[in-house]
Amino acid sequence: MTGRRQTAKRFIICGMGLSEPGTMGGNSKIALELARCLSDAFEIHFILPGRKVETVTDALGDTGRIVLHPVAGFKGNDLRHPFASARHYTRVLREAFRALNVNAEDVVYACSDFHVDTLPCSRLKREFGYTWIAVQFLFVPFIFENLLKRYRFPALTYLLVWFYSRLLFRIARRHADGFVITNDSDLTHFPEPFRSRVFPIYGGVNIEQIPDAPATRSRDVVFCSRLHPQKGIDGFLEIWKRVRAQCPDVRLTVIGNGAPDYTRALKRKAERLGIAGSVDWLGYVNNEAKYAIYRSTWILVHPTVFDNNGMVAAEALCSGLPVVMYDLPALRHVYTTGCVKVPYGDQAAFAAALVKLLTEPEAYAAVAPTPEQQARLREQWAWRNRVRSFETWLTPISTSDGNA
Repeated sequence: MTGRRQTAKRFIICGMGLSEPGTMGGNSKIALELARCLSDAFEIHFILPGRKVETVTDALGDTGRIVLHPVAGFKGNDLRHPFASARHYTRVLREAFRALNVNAEDVVYACSDFHVDTLPCSRLKREFGYTWIAVQFLFVPFIFENLLKRYRFPALTYLLVWFYSRLLFRIARRHADGFVITNDSDLTHFPEPFRSRVFPIYGGVNIEQIPDAPATRSRDVVFCSRLHPQKGIDGFLEIWKRVRAQCPDVRLTVIGNGAPDYTRALKRKAERLGIAGSVDWLGYVNNEAKYAIYRSTWILVHPTVFDNNGMVAAEALCSGLPVVMYDLPALRHVYTTGCVKVPYGDQAAFAAALVKLLTEPEAYAAVAPTPEQQARLREQWAWRNRVRSFETWLTPISTSDGNA
């Protein structure tokens, strides 16, 4: 790292909570696309644990205009040792900031709402005086909602996660100059005077990675997401059994990975349900290869049980696929084209909607995005357009004198 002064305004990403190589959380995808698309207007610096450099290079390829600053990772589990890991990353980030001569002219963006990003950025803001943009991409449901709506999240674990996330949010809200969130629906968590400093980014689509060639549909149904209870894959295996009972020859492609124990449990469940032979588990797939799979598939399923966006649905729609999803309130104004929405938790209705699209060409044609709709969706979801709006929002915040 060098301490030279910048010739352009600097945008510095604190990436301690970036996804590990071979995975990609929504928070990491957003940080990476901000780095890619802002590099025309800003000098981009990305500070991250050395082991996560591969996450950046795998996703972005050419990082010529993005300066990577690898730092020492924490030798242990971040969540099991929150205080020790926060102290460690505060120390290494302080060293990186000093080497870069970070000051009040710089914008620092925390790529996650985890303690490894929130606490160091909060603490060091007082020392270096930068503009800090915090993130809060998901407000964890309280235990009562978890139980009443049968999200299937481990109840006690998620009670602890709720307290953890609320504490970090309060710290960030106190010190951050601005926030990036996922959906307008989450603005209710902020006081009215501060809401102009909150940017709902929604995510985006790498439209340049969608193949130009006409789609050749050789796959039936695709699921793409982290393998996690929130994403609804566990319940969807039960839905898939219903679908297979009526369409015995269809196959499911699963893109994504998750915790090894959870992934093994899902595969064992598929065996118990008698559907294992119809499921192709592809693991992590990214960039052009992911969009090639979309273009070779008839339908994407988005059975998430608790979410406020879900970029994979936008990726599929922009690739020409119809999407079947639960009718979650936060998604009603996000996805209005190319979707079949069924009542939350109604597995029979979800399966019926999927069977109808698989077996009735007229129904499929009535839902699938037309070429004109795809063009509008691509304009709406293109990452460069999303980031251009973010840059417009950021300008007055990064030139003002502190918090509202």
